[in-house]
Amino acid sequence: MEIFELSRGWKITGYILLGILFVVFAFLAVFCIIEPPFEKGVVFLLPVSLVAIFFIVCGLLQMNEKVIFDNYSIRKVSRLVNREILLNDVKGYKVERNYLRIIPYEGKGKRISASNQLNGIERLAYQLSLRYPDLNLEEAQQVVDDAIRHAGGQDAQKLLKQAKTETYTLTGVTVILCVLCFLYFDWYCLALFCCVPLSLLLLLRHRGLVQLDSSKESPLPTMFMIPLFVLIVQILQTQSIYVVHYSKVWPLAIGIAVALTVMLWFCSRYLNKKRKAYLATAAIMVLIFLGNGYGFVVTTNAILDKAGHEYYEAKVIDKYTSKGKRTTYYLTLQPWAHQPESENESVSRKLYGEVEIDGKVGIYYHQGAFNIPWYQLGRAE
Repeated sequence: MEIFELSRGWKITGYILLGILFVVFAFLAVFCIIEPPFEKGVVFLLPVSLVAIFFIVCGLLQMNEKVIFDNYSIRKVSRLVNREILLNDVKGYKVERNYLRIIPYEGKGKRISASNQLNGIERLAYQLSLRYPDLNLEEAQQVVDDAIRHAGGQDAQKLLKQAKTETYTLTGVTVILCVLCFLYFDWYCLALFCCVPLSLLLLLRHRGLVQLDSSKESPLPTMFMIPLFVLIVQILQTQSIYVVHYSKVWPLAIGIAVALTVMLWFCSRYLNKKRKAYLATAAIMVLIFLGNGYGFVVTTNAILDKAGHEYYEAKVIDKYTSKGKRTTYYLTLQPWAHQPESENESVSRKLYGEVEIDGKVGIYYHQGAFNIPWYQLGRAE
């Protein structure tokens, strides 16, 4: 019999970190109710704090987790979860980034998830590999077999090579367009967006040899990164475009996202839509599509706007920075012609350094190609 559990050092570290987090969120939960400055945060902070406290308590209860492996069964014992799977009922195992998952046959119990931080977890994974199949490998092989069957089954390697070539070529074109979009704010942004529907067409064209999700066990290429690259560039491009009213932006953005989602569903006709990996990736992709739609509307509205601009100036009444993974610079502007209330605008580091409080910034106001007014900020003329 072997017992796998967290080392003493990991337990002490875990108790300390979770204890600190518990105190922090308990403090927020209490003070967002009783302290006036926190009253407005009750709607958001209180539920978040309570949910965080729940998961922290669960984490504390799991610190004494043990996985016991003997000649009869595999057991997981903790203050929160107690499960057992007979060795004859184990279907296989999956090695993931944070967990080793032991999967039973249907109706033979619930899966056991063992943290990869357990002392000696590698030995458990090795012993499982001697007895049971790696379900990740089996699933990946099944995906490959299905793709080859849909592709016709003949010249599989040739078809796979062609699928990889086209996927990597489109990815390379996307990267080049991303660079051009940084250098020139022009029609390159429109061409970049076209890479999104083209990437979806790869799913249909290659009949499953190009996948939506990625797996290190699978030799099949994925197109997932293409819409993601486009989204990242679109987010960066829209930071310098300030939209006056978003009432016309979101309906168009949602419409584009819906169209891309329908296209994804249609182009995935040769993929196994029942796989959890596909469903999870598709859900993420829908959110990416929403960002793609927003970025397309905002950037296209600006790029195709060939009319002249109106010039205004606004007084800077405050300036501050917000520090996280990166520093964001903000200017608080006085109300001006098309903005009846003061607004906090994120600006470049250069403009932030050039403008002082009580100084002025130049506002270049445009009507927009889609009749969505927008403006940019610069130094006062």
